[in-house]
Amino acid sequence: MQSSPPTDQAGDSPVECDVLVIGGGPAGSTVAALLAQKGRHVVLLDKDRHPRFHIGESLLPANLPLFERLGVADEMRAIGIKKRAAEFMSPWHQHKQQFLFADAWDKTMPHAYQVRRSEFDQVLLRRATQLGAHVREGCKVTAVDLEATPERARAQARCDDGRTLAYAPRFVVDASGRDTFLASRFQIKHKNPQHNSVAVYGHFKNVRRNEGEDEGNIIIFWFEHGWFWFIPLQDGVTSIGMVTWPYFMKTRGERSLQQFLLDGIGQCPPLVDRMAAAHLTDVIEATGNYSYSCERNHGRNYVLLGDAYAFIDPVFSSGVMMAMQGSFDAADAIDSWLDHGAELALQAAALRGLGAVVKPAVDGVGGVERSLHRHHHAGREHGVDEGVGVAEQHV
Repeated sequence: MQSSPPTDQAGDSPVECDVLVIGGGPAGSTVAALLAQKGRHVVLLDKDRHPRFHIGESLLPANLPLFERLGVADEMRAIGIKKRAAEFMSPWHQHKQQFLFADAWDKTMPHAYQVRRSEFDQVLLRRATQLGAHVREGCKVTAVDLEATPERARAQARCDDGRTLAYAPRFVVDASGRDTFLASRFQIKHKNPQHNSVAVYGHFKNVRRNEGEDEGNIIIFWFEHGWFWFIPLQDGVTSIGMVTWPYFMKTRGERSLQQFLLDGIGQCPPLVDRMAAAHLTDVIEATGNYSYSCERNHGRNYVLLGDAYAFIDPVFSSGVMMAMQGSFDAADAIDSWLDHGAELALQAAALRGLGAVVKPAVDGVGGVERSLHRHHHAGREHGVDEGVGVAEQHV
């Protein structure tokens, strides 16, 4: 992807900017685009080069107005497949529950999209560049001193061409995703002891989908040791992921990740039926310590956005929406913070609202998802799908 014209300097002489954004996922690209649109000098550094693979492919209807506000609605429509509903399938009771977004409390958002994250993230990163952010890919931030001077932080980065770059931003946005750059250094990141799951996933072709307008629906398949996501994408590819618990991962033994996933699928007959003719299109991957949050989401001159602050179980596909909405809120707060210059009390007040908005949202979604898992097990034991009852209240 073509970045904006470079203004970087190598060596010890730092480039001054208003905001340094670490990470080019949905949170980083969105906040960079919005701040650049407000006239701020924004530098975004991403360790990867785009397009690149990422999970988190199922979006929510609440993303749609954010796409409109960011000016990328047409691009998302072009790369996405329409998702009209979420479906929950029980392997124990031959029961499927479908929840149509058109039946939700807000009738103006009757659908969402399923997207390849490689394409989705590239659209957002390109938009940040279009609006004036200086985007540099293949450049990993290695150190940040938030108190380098009273006015500016200091950051160092190493590029994949061997260069070392230095920046002096007034404000730092950590949107580094599951790397949790600042939180890990602050030692404020904590795994959720109630939901420490693992995901094993891959892309498949020739998977039997729903027919007609239900083709793009996400389906959640429960099984004895967790659940599977079933996410239809364009070009006939379907994303299949197994979310399970550490005790089950320990049974893997010498099996490859691919064989472990396929054996897990074998324990879910409704999914086996849909994958009778399926074949893998890429390598199987896994990620662990799935659920975590941080003690705080901002400080005097920094904010943590998206997965850099918290990640919760993806069963309700809330991650991308919360990352983008949090970025809209943060962009307004950071813009106000920059306006107040040396007025420390006003700067602090500009950021204070972020904690009041983001933390309750994360706690609320996390609580719903923990409740769903508890009811899932209770439903299996009592012969009813209590889990879908919880979902009905929130999807």
